Amino acid sequence: MTDPSDAKWDELGVAWRAIDPNISVISSRLEARLRRQSRLITAGLLIGLSLSAVGVLLGVGTIGIGLFSGAWNFVTRGISMISISAILILPMWSLQSVVAEHAASDLLQMIDLAIGRAQKTLSLTRAGRYSCVVAGVFGTVGAAIRTHFGRPPKMSPIVDLIILALVVWVIYLYGRHVQVELRKYRTLKHALAVDGEA
Repeated sequence: MTDPSDAKWDELGVAWRAIDPNISVISSRLEARLRRQSRLITAGLLIGLSLSAVGVLLGVGTIGIGLFSGAWNFVTRGISMISISAILILPMWSLQSVVAEHAASDLLQMIDLAIGRAQKTLSLTRAGRYSCVVAGVFGTVGAAIRTHFGRPPKMSPIVDLIILALVVWVIYLYGRHVQVELRKYRTLKHALAVDGEA
């Protein structure tokens, strides 16, 4: 376990490695963390999937209003709602496979569950960034359509784009945090595997 090839490098360029891990401490802390995450994931799934379903229904209704009234910016808004909901539903739905922490009985299974959750969370953060891009594109097109028909929006679309850019930045930073956690879990799993072979 003290082989230099086992060393991992952090963001500051400092090498670190797991040496003689205390299994009981790691197990109890990881179990508590997985339990908290399970509650958060369950709540997030209930809220997120419900909002996505509402987004699809609102999108269809908004497209219908736009088609019947000739307000074409409503059509772009509805397409945006449906697209964003569809982009987010798939990665949210995939989180169901990593909700139950009681499926993990030993430490290696708990680490595998934590790794699976981190990977699914990274997929969700990517979907969140894509959703912001879709919102920005369709929002800009909708504002251009309104302006073309002589009814420019009261607020400049630049403000919306700045807000979306900030949201993308926050999601990106959270994704970086999840990537660091994922690397640590993988390193811990490797250290435990090496320790078990010794």
